Amino acid sequence: MIDVLIITYNEALNLPHCLKSVRGWVNRIFVIDSGSTDGTPDIAREHGAEVVHHPWEGYARQKNWAIDTLQFESPWVLLLDADEAITSALRDEIQEVVSRPVDEVAENGFFINRLSYFMDRPIRHCGYFPSYNMRLLKAGAGRFEDREVHEHVIISDPVGYIAEPMLHDDRRGLEHYIAKHNRYSTLEARALFKEIHQPENVRDEANLAARSRRHRWLKRHVMAYVPFSGMWRFLYMYFIRGGILDGRAGFEFSRFISMYDYMVALKLRQLRREAKRAGDAAHLAPEPAAAARSGLARAEGSDTGKAEQPANKRSAP
Repeated sequence: MIDVLIITYNEALNLPHCLKSVRGWVNRIFVIDSGSTDGTPDIAREHGAEVVHHPWEGYARQKNWAIDTLQFESPWVLLLDADEAITSALRDEIQEVVSRPVDEVAENGFFINRLSYFMDRPIRHCGYFPSYNMRLLKAGAGRFEDREVHEHVIISDPVGYIAEPMLHDDRRGLEHYIAKHNRYSTLEARALFKEIHQPENVRDEANLAARSRRHRWLKRHVMAYVPFSGMWRFLYMYFIRGGILDGRAGFEFSRFISMYDYMVALKLRQLRREAKRAGDAAHLAPEPAAAARSGLARAEGSDTGKAEQPANKRSAP
């Protein structure tokens, strides 16, 4: 009654945990890989997944390509990242939903709670828990907004919430985690620049959880202008949102995310300077395809390799 969609790029350390958590109780598992070089596709096949290669287009566009192209058989689709896993308790709650006739379920999709780990410790405070993400939806009911990073699903009400959390734990190490967020901060700064300087094109069509909607508003209207945004983020996470209760992990995580916000603000300032030099307030940063793909802050996919065709593929619109 449910198919799974996962996008990957060099996820050999994470993917086995993800696939083991869904294997045996779902119908089909699709892994959309963008050119992994660490054996990720082989691992996926060993765990019963169907692997499809598709050159990297960006987080939202990669997922939308899969939604538009793959032939899902089940009335429900579960969206997962490779560094996430479904617990047995969450599995039972999901099965309770999808076991009912789909036309008897009023909700078009369900936000699923997520518990993140940092340096092997759960983060239960810091404003990061509970953390609801739209992950379970009726096939064909939703697609992702066209945003470079931190994209959300556009889906019509009504929607529901599942409180039992999935586990989010990137096992690729701190160096990769830092590099990934360096990349994220570049994409976030570009997205904010466009949203601030072309507000007429900003449409938050995604059905955002309250926390995500509040955070996005603060980034556009407060963080982009207030000095020392990273410092304020640390104080908010560690003291106001109880990061102190997560011990040393809460302290280090609050520092890390505050540094991420600082990098976004710094890169946003750089984009504004470049736009001013160009003499065009509407000047935009390069599109993702034109971004540099060398060094640590690179896109999560290779430009090489011929795309494999998915089983039962239908023409993309």
